[in-house]
Parts: sequence; structure tokens; C-alpha cells
Amino acid sequence: MTDGVGIDWNEVWKKCYEENMQCRSRRECASIWESREKARDFLNQSRENSHRIRHVISSLPVEPGSRILDIGAGPGTLAIPLSGIAANVTAVEPAAGMAEVMAEYAEEKGVSNLKIVGKRWEEIDPVTDLDGKYDIVVASYSLGMPDIRTAIETMCKASSKWVYLFWFAGTTSWEQAMVDLWPKLHGKEYSKGPKADILFNVLYSMGIFPNIETSKMEQVRKFPDLEAALDEFREEYQITSLEQEELLRKYLTMIFSQNGNGFQHSGMTTRIKLWWEVDGCQ
Repeated sequence: MTDGVGIDWNEVWKKCYEENMQCRSRRECASIWESREKARDFLNQSRENSHRIRHVISSLPVEPGSRILDIGAGPGTLAIPLSGIAANVTAVEPAAGMAEVMAEYAEEKGVSNLKIVGKRWEEIDPVTDLDGKYDIVVASYSLGMPDIRTAIETMCKASSKWVYLFWFAGTTSWEQAMVDLWPKLHGKEYSKGPKADILFNVLYSMGIFPNIETSKMEQVRKFPDLEAALDEFREEYQITSLEQEELLRKYLTMIFSQNGNGFQHSGMTTRIKLWWEVDGCQ
């Protein structure tokens, strides 16, 4: 479907998504989190940046009787705390490592009203995979999907009231590092993923006119030493030679600050909340 000037924004999203995946030599976003160790590290980092979790949860109109669907739930950073204030939560998470850590996290917190569905959102059949319709459908920074239009249509089908999307605007702090280093490491420019401008235009072309709220948020990454940071970023930056590793080491030394507890890097990122009542999908 094109807009009034003949642009198919879903195709624009697909192209941007695919170029980003090709640049990073990945098939899909979920493949990053198959490792249980990486999933646990992600949960720990999320706890250290708990303001993001608080921001998202406080944005949702959750009531004690609410039924919530969390799409791309990761290790349960939202799903577990939401389970403590809602009637029940269904968490869709395709990465095996993330789903395993979420189940452990739920057990640690004594959560019994959480259902985990281990599928990609694009594979979900709302009739057979989900438990009816949900008061709130939320996808929090989990829109790494090639066909975003179809994904949103399925979200609308799964909701009886609200859909909430949280995504990024502009270049994120971690993407800036990629933009800086990728040409030196791999001899080509880094292709950034699709952002909220394209997402809004996809929604608009679907006849959905969402509420929008913008906020800036600090993201902090902490490591006990530089070697731990290198271990974390080696795969992400596709380091395969000593020369590449030395370039990465110099860059991390430049952007990380050192204190008594180790190394850390902080950066500001612009984030967008888009939400609407599902009658806007009809």
C-alpha cells in the first residue's frame, strides 16, 4: 500500500532492515540472542538501566484485571514486573536463550501468571498460539521484523483495546559506534536499521494515526575491565583478525571512561512511543 505521493513505506522499512541485516551478516535480529549467556548479560544490563523499564511500564494503562501481550519479550524485563500488576501476561520470544532466561527469572520471582510462546511474531497465529484478545499489546524496542505492516496488522488482531510500540529515532549511541568503526574494520559503510520516521509513515498509510511521545534516555554499558568489553563486542563487530581487534581496542579506550568499578560508556538516545486504540486499525 502506498501513501498519497506513491511511496510504499513498508517496502522502505524492508529495504532498510535487509540492508542492515546484510551489513551485519545476520538473517534476523533474534539470532543475536540464542546464547543463554548473552541473554543473561542482557537482563543484567537492563537492570542497570532500569529507568527504561520503569518508563515503559508507567506508560501502559495497566489495571489488576489487564491481560497483556508482550512481543519480543527478551529475558522478561517487562513481562516479569508486568505479571505482578496484571491478571496475566503472554510473552512472545523467539530466541531460545532469552526464553530460557525469562523462565528462570519468572521462577526466581515466583511468577505463575506468565505464558511464554517461543515463536517469531511473524509466525504467530493469533487463534491457535494466543489466548484470545489482550487489553494491551506492547512491543518494546523489539520491532526487528522485515514486514512491519503485517506484524502490526497481527498486533491489531490480537488486541481488544490498545497497541503500544516503543522504538528509536535518529542514530542511537551504539549505532554511532558502528558508523565510526565499520568502514575501518570492514571497508564499507554501516547501514543503520529503520527508525520511527518510517514506522510512523507505515502506520499512517494503514489508516492508523497514533499518539506520539518523544523522550531522551541515557544508555549505560558497564564492564569490569577492557577485556570484558572486548569479549562482549568482538562478535557484534565481527572481529576476525588481530588488526581489527586492535582498532576496536583503541576505539573502546577512547569512548569508555574508567572508574573504581571498571569501565563504562554512556550515550543519549532518542526514543519514541506510539500508541493507539485498535479501532484505528479497522
